[in-house]
Amino acid sequence: MLVWTDKTTLAGRIAHEQGDYIFSYDRNLPDAAAVSLTMPIETRSYDWRGELHPVFQMNLPEGALRHSIDAMFSKAIPNYNELDVLRITGQSQIGRLRYTDEGSTPDRIPTQSVSDILHYSGTEDLMTELLQKFARQSGVSGVQPKILIKDSDLSRLTVQGTTHIIKTFDATAYPELAANEYFCMRACARAGLSVPPVELSDNGRFLVIDRFDIAEDHSYLGLEDFCSLSGLGTKRKYDSSYEMLAKRIRDFVSPEHRRHALQTYFKSLAMTCAIRNGDAHLKNFAVLYRDADAPVTLAPTFDMVSTCVYIRNDSMALLLDGSKRFAHAKKLCKFARTHCGMSEQEAQHTLEQVGQALSETAIEVKRYAADHPRFNATATAMLQQWQTGLAQSIQGTPSAN
Repeated sequence: MLVWTDKTTLAGRIAHEQGDYIFSYDRNLPDAAAVSLTMPIETRSYDWRGELHPVFQMNLPEGALRHSIDAMFSKAIPNYNELDVLRITGQSQIGRLRYTDEGSTPDRIPTQSVSDILHYSGTEDLMTELLQKFARQSGVSGVQPKILIKDSDLSRLTVQGTTHIIKTFDATAYPELAANEYFCMRACARAGLSVPPVELSDNGRFLVIDRFDIAEDHSYLGLEDFCSLSGLGTKRKYDSSYEMLAKRIRDFVSPEHRRHALQTYFKSLAMTCAIRNGDAHLKNFAVLYRDADAPVTLAPTFDMVSTCVYIRNDSMALLLDGSKRFAHAKKLCKFARTHCGMSEQEAQHTLEQVGQALSETAIEVKRYAADHPRFNATATAMLQQWQTGLAQSIQGTPSAN
């Protein structure tokens, strides 16, 4: 299978041989054409035992999307494996990498009105219809139902691929998850974190997110999450620490952007503790770059949810100071000083920004719940978790336990 770093640059080929996945670069490529910041161009092949290389499995579909793809293709394809899933979704991925078979031509990507999703009032299961339509165009990871679409209202632009991420949820296991994430992202934005434009549908069933890996010239930027940058497969996204993640940021973000990236990372971590988000794992932090020779920046904040609403005794996704308990304000400030190069005053100011943002966003949550009774129970649970997070992780009130 061919691997492309843009529409015209063939980077190399992936093969599957006797359980190994083997990637080899084409000859005479510039350094900028490297497929990953961890895989510079070399004459030797990159061999990976038993699973795809981390950068290639980074966008393999999971959850409902993977089930939909498997149902459509696994029976028809002999010895169906990860490479087949990559081949199916390879022409539409998060980031700049694309995958095709030898001699194949790009499929035409269907379009869908984002406005119609936001204002959908029908009784049919719209997500099932969208999965059927866009599963092959959805090279994106994540356990909750999620697809990539191309907005028909933006068809006049020169964006060749998809433009938005559409997310929904299992209403039985995760009631009102879209609104939960929407207000968590609102709090992030209010705290000064960079976030992609996010909209909540009128019926509360869908979250519509602008892809933030599209450059001003409508090409796609390189995006790598910290699972890939740590040389880990997706299944190991919880096998690390926030200290190690800070080190990875220092390793990969360009020097001129590093201080801001570490400050942003700390603010994101403080928000994670404040909202009680137990899913801030390695795949939920990423970097952006135009090509492998270009400056590297920390990607905007994404996938912020108050998980303790659904998993009452949830914990942090990664270790912090050897523990997965949500960090106390004192521990967060120590982390900022030791691993993010911040002063005590800067750390305290960041906690104050997060606390103010949550307090202001809580007003929005209450207002939305008053107008949408279905959200009441989730809103109440969210605000209780935020209150606990504010007291312990932001203001430093001693924990009851």
